[in-house]
Amino acid sequence: MKDESFDNIGKRLPYDESEEYLDGLLDKAAHVALQQHGKPLGRKRWGLMWASAAAVALLLMGIGFHELNDVSRQPVAAQRADGPIDEFLNSLTDEEVAQLPCYEIEEIPEY
Repeated sequence: MKDESFDNIGKRLPYDESEEYLDGLLDKAAHVALQQHGKPLGRKRWGLMWASAAAVALLLMGIGFHELNDVSRQPVAAQRADGPIDEFLNSLTDEEVAQLPCYEIEEIPEY
């Protein structure tokens, strides 16, 4: 059995809102939005912000304290020995250093 009222709907929507209702709804939404825009944060939000900031500060201080007191990473005395390449590079003049990128080997000798 077919519902006769469904066929009578046609191409219009089954529910109508009047223009006055839509205008009132938009005005009410705009009024509520404007009232809430200037509201200060509540006590719970301020408390949550301060607690979060304190947690981050404690975390950073804890990491810094751990890094400063880490015994396993004590600096080791480095010994520096100049090798033959270091001696050669130290003996170059500024003009010779500027020409290093342009240096080209014509043939690579095979040993």
